[in-house]
Amino acid sequence: MNWFPSTLLKLCLIVLIPKSIGFVFIVPRYCFDEIGCIEVTQDFIEPLKRPINPAPFSRDKIGVSYTVRSRDDRLGQTFMGIDVPIIRSTTFRATKQTKILINGYLDLDGDTWYSDMVNALLDLDDFNVITVNWEGGSRTDYLQAAVNARVVGLEIAYLMEWLKDTLSYSASNFHLIGHSLGAHIAGYAGERTPDVQRISGLDPEYTLVQGYAGERTPDLQRISGLDPAEPLFKGLPPSVRLDPTDANFVDVIHTDSDSIYLLGLGMEQAVGHVDFYPNNGRRQPGCLNPLEAFFEGVGQGFDYIKGLSPDQSSFVTCSHSRSHRLFIDSIVSSTCTYDAYNCLSYEEFLQVSPHYFFA
Repeated sequence: MNWFPSTLLKLCLIVLIPKSIGFVFIVPRYCFDEIGCIEVTQDFIEPLKRPINPAPFSRDKIGVSYTVRSRDDRLGQTFMGIDVPIIRSTTFRATKQTKILINGYLDLDGDTWYSDMVNALLDLDDFNVITVNWEGGSRTDYLQAAVNARVVGLEIAYLMEWLKDTLSYSASNFHLIGHSLGAHIAGYAGERTPDVQRISGLDPEYTLVQGYAGERTPDLQRISGLDPAEPLFKGLPPSVRLDPTDANFVDVIHTDSDSIYLLGLGMEQAVGHVDFYPNNGRRQPGCLNPLEAFFEGVGQGFDYIKGLSPDQSSFVTCSHSRSHRLFIDSIVSSTCTYDAYNCLSYEEFLQVSPHYFFA
C-alpha cells in the first residue's frame, strides 16, 4: 500500500521571518490558472497529525478526467478540463440530477465500485452520472496524494460552476459521492461553491446543536462520504477535511475506524450531519484483521517499492471498501432496508437494541 516509505522523505519548508515581537508565518500559496488557488494555512499544519505539506502536483500531472454516463449511454464519454465540444456531445442533460463519484487513494478497486454504483444509480433513475479519474495524483505516496486532493477539489468545483453558468444548471441537483480521500475531495469541492461560508479554526467536533457561528445554507445539495480517510485529517479543523458546512446535507458511512496503527484507514470522528457506524464502524463481518491481512501479504511476496498487489490490498482494505458496498446496497435494495439508531456510543446501542447480533 506504499503509505509510508517515500512519504517520510518529503520535506516542506515553513518560512518564518523574525520580527521584534516574534515570527510571521508565510502562507505558501499555489495557483492553478482558472480553477483557483490553495493556501497552506496553519489549519493544515499540526506537528503530530500533519507536520509536512509538500507542494501539490501540477494539473497536467494529476490529469483529472471525467466520464459522463446516463441511461442512454452507459459506456459514457470521457473528457479533461472544460472540453466544450465533448461536453455538449455527451448525454448530460440540465433537466436531470447529477451524481459525481470520486475515488480515493491508489484506486485499487475504483473501477469495480464505480461500475457497480453507476449501474445501481442508473437502474434507479436516469441521472447524469459523472465519474472522476485522478490517477496521476492518487497513485503516489499517501502524503502527496492527500495534498493533490485539494487540487482535484478545485477541478470539480470549477466543472460544477461551468455547468451552472453555461447550462443554467442548479447546484441543488448535484450530489457528490466520495470514498476515502474522495470524501475529503468532495468537501473541498463543496466549500468552493457559492454561499458556503468556511469557518476555520473552530472546534473540529461539530454538533448539530452547537453548529458553526455564522453558518449559512450551502449551495451544493448533498455530499455522501464513504469512510473518509483518517490519516492527515483526523481532528484537524473543518477547512482540512469533510465537514457539515460543505453541503446542505452531508451523510457519512464509517466502516474502518480502528486506529491507523492497527491499519484502520477510515475516520471515527463524526464529520457529517448524519454519521452511520455499521458494526460499530470498525472491522466488518467477513473481513480479516487488517494487520493479519497485511502480514499475510508480506508472506506472499510484499514489494516494498510497489506495495501490496491489488489482490493482497483487497484483504487489507476490506472494511474500508465495505462503505461503498453498503451504499450501493442501499440503492438497489427496495425490500431489505437498514435500521439506524441515534446513540452516543456503541455500548448504548447494544443496550437499546440487545436483540441485534453481529459477526
